[in-house]
Amino acid sequence: ISIAYTAFSPRPSISRHSSIATNPPMDRSKPKDYLILAIIACFCPVWPVNIVGFVYSIMSRNSLEQGNIDGARRLGRVAKLLSVVSLVGGAVIIVACAVNLSSKPSLTSSPEPHGTFSSS
Repeated sequence: ISIAYTAFSPRPSISRHSSIATNPPMDRSKPKDYLILAIIACFCPVWPVNIVGFVYSIMSRNSLEQGNIDGARRLGRVAKLLSVVSLVGGAVIIVACAVNLSSKPSLTSSPEPHGTFSSS
């Protein structure tokens, strides 16, 4: 089948052109993969979550390179969600540790008792 025949085919099911009724025009801009956000999230102490977010970001980039825009958009949204969760979780863990460590008395601040040692 030649291209000229499919372009002017009397039967639309034979042609390879998409129909506006079946494929409405969508936002076909390049979807974000949030790789930078995922890399920054890898420095937070929520390692299982942020590594999975990083993997989803890479999968989003690979899907875009293969031409799967919808898949890249979906994987990018998951990568963003996991990265934000790990950033917020990491901030909560860091603040909790800082508060916990600042509320404990330090070992060097306790005074040494006087007169317990005899010098002979």
